[in-house]
Amino acid sequence: MFGKKLKSDICDYVDWRGDLSFDVSPLNDVDALIFAQLSYMNFNGLAPNDFNSSIKLSELAKIFFGSSDFEKRSDLGVLIDPKSNELLKKAGESVRFGNVEVTGFVSRYDSEKEEQFSAVTFVLDKGGVLESPKIFVAFRGTDDTLIGWKEDFNLAFLEQVPAQQDASAYLENAAAEFKKAEIFVGGHSKGGNLAIFASAFLNEKSKKNLCRVYNFDGPGFSQNSLDSDEFFSIKQLICSVYPQFSIIGMLFHHYDSYKIALSDERLVMQHNPFSWFIKGTDFETKEELDSGSEIFFKSFNKWFEEILPNQREQFVETLFGLLESTNAITNSDFDKDKFKNAGKVIKAFAKLEPGIRDEAMKIAGDFVKTIAKESINL
Repeated sequence: MFGKKLKSDICDYVDWRGDLSFDVSPLNDVDALIFAQLSYMNFNGLAPNDFNSSIKLSELAKIFFGSSDFEKRSDLGVLIDPKSNELLKKAGESVRFGNVEVTGFVSRYDSEKEEQFSAVTFVLDKGGVLESPKIFVAFRGTDDTLIGWKEDFNLAFLEQVPAQQDASAYLENAAAEFKKAEIFVGGHSKGGNLAIFASAFLNEKSKKNLCRVYNFDGPGFSQNSLDSDEFFSIKQLICSVYPQFSIIGMLFHHYDSYKIALSDERLVMQHNPFSWFIKGTDFETKEELDSGSEIFFKSFNKWFEEILPNQREQFVETLFGLLESTNAITNSDFDKDKFKNAGKVIKAFAKLEPGIRDEAMKIAGDFVKTIAKESINL
């Protein structure tokens, strides 16, 4: 048979597996990705924002799709696949996910602190059917806001960013609330980074209940962090999944053990989990990352380690200062009139102090040279 390979994605998985509850078919890696993706949904005002109450996902989905502000609520911006809404609908209507309780939804956006953070906890067995109760703590990845993306870039020169600190506090609270539960933690993109960070610094007593930590194409950490006792204590629990051409997941360092998911998208668009091939209860995988991804990983980290922290900070401030000159708050704002906004960025760049402008150009140029050099060496 010739032509494009037929693909099953996470929505197809719900169609296929949705009639089996978690006590019949235990939580698997694809379920974890679904919970991570559902954390992108705007549950503000619909889901409890503490752990004192909960709502079934089936009921939450009905309220979501019946809300008076559905059109606005369901618009996740240009970077998050709108198919996420379909995933919520299918999951809510299924036996497998519909009976899951949703609790502890928080969402914070602080331009002063340069923070974008959101988390939600899914309780798989509130009724006590399973041998032991299970919770899945899902951290949202970077959303449509420019502040969210700037916080990601701030990882280049800060030991911790506000979202990491909030993720750590959130997981501590969830573990304290569900003392006897088996704990699963995960997230996509920045959410994967937050999941690893929060799990690494979880108190030792709660860490005994930690079963699995999922990182779906999330940026890594400094090598010093990975070598620390805190990170090493959860190393064997981490399940990282990257698409065959990963860019976000290749930022900074990560442990050597991971899965490579087959994707039908091109280049950086493979970051979208809906493009990953699902096979049964797992991902359809490849043995190696695409060469372009390997080149990016080696060249980025070589370049990154050669520039000083103050240069990294200045570069990030310059880059996002240019984007802020357009008055855009989100990527969607920028995209609405991309040509006009690109012109504003160019004009703002021309007005920069020569020293700052030249340094930014040098850093960017050095990165391009490093990529070119690594391309030849690979």
